[in-house]
Amino acid sequence: MDSPARTWIDHPEGLGEPAAAAAASPWIALDTEANSMFVYRERVCLVQLNLGGRLFLVDTLALAGPSDEGGVRTPSAALAPLEAALGDPAIPLYLHGGEYDVGCLKRDYGISLRGVWDSQQAASLLGFEKTGYGAVVERVCGVVLDKAFTQYDWATRPLSAGAERYALDDVIFLPQVCDQLRELVRAADLEEEVQIANQAVEATSWSGGFDPAGFWRIKGVREVPSHCLGVLTALYAWRDALARTCNLPPGRLLNNEVLLALARQQPTNFQLLKKNGLRSWFLAAHGEALIAALRAAISAPPAVPGRPRSREVAPEEEERETRLKDWRRAEAERRTREENRPVPLQVVLPARALEFLKQHGAEQLELVPQLGAKRIRRYAGKLGELCRRG
Repeated sequence: MDSPARTWIDHPEGLGEPAAAAAASPWIALDTEANSMFVYRERVCLVQLNLGGRLFLVDTLALAGPSDEGGVRTPSAALAPLEAALGDPAIPLYLHGGEYDVGCLKRDYGISLRGVWDSQQAASLLGFEKTGYGAVVERVCGVVLDKAFTQYDWATRPLSAGAERYALDDVIFLPQVCDQLRELVRAADLEEEVQIANQAVEATSWSGGFDPAGFWRIKGVREVPSHCLGVLTALYAWRDALARTCNLPPGRLLNNEVLLALARQQPTNFQLLKKNGLRSWFLAAHGEALIAALRAAISAPPAVPGRPRSREVAPEEEERETRLKDWRRAEAERRTREENRPVPLQVVLPARALEFLKQHGAEQLELVPQLGAKRIRRYAGKLGELCRRG
């Protein structure tokens, strides 16, 4: 299928047209594509815009990008002409699963999105079983989208015709999806709940970057003997430094399973490295450096970062959490029967609100994140009872 008419923006002067169109548009549909699966220093590669029916593709790779000096990302001002419209809460800004888009645009361009209306949040609160963009478009619009480019390298230039169509589809159908979901949200009396969820999307920030203690989150790390953790600490940092130098994702150099095996087995020659599953191309390019890193870590293991621990939870908090979860489940089931439609758990009580109530009780409900005035009116008495009981 041929791509519809669109304007390709690949120079700063070209941003004036979409900036003016966005400011005058009744709504903005936006999506971004990045290259996180292919590089260490990921960045936004493409911004897709549907501005009241006019389609634009902004080639951010052709514009000034963020700088990464000293490992610190400095946002670029390249998209500044779009900032006013994208940050105007009076212009509805349609996203789907927009947390990543919001975080990346803040990180790379210092742009905060406002007026967000996220169709994935709406679909989730409406009780859709499948909330991915393709599934929602198929359900709402009756269109089956091409899934061939879900792992495409968006730094590729020129884009293939299929990739360009895939990118445009992300904003072509989004306004129709949002219009129909708005009606369903209104009919289900979920407008405030969706608004609260959209505000949470707007508040998203990018949480990437190297964490020296990040290896504690690797699946299987608990099976690594304690005397091997110093070597694992060193290898984890070594892999990240190499990935930064090569500008590749760390896992594409050494996957986590191999990393844990190296920490346990501690091989110090090429033959033993091969037995631990290292690929020939990696050994040829980095084998000697890896052996040197292993020998240094074995002879002088670095300090092991402490395992990130959740705060101590008092017994009364655990009991309060159990009561809240049991009530939330029962209330969702009751409302599902009475309202004759799915009522998900987060409609009754969002996870962040439950966590706050578990810790602090229900003395000041207006301070509970993502609770909202409507839930307070409906459940204030019950929440107070559940938090006081015992």
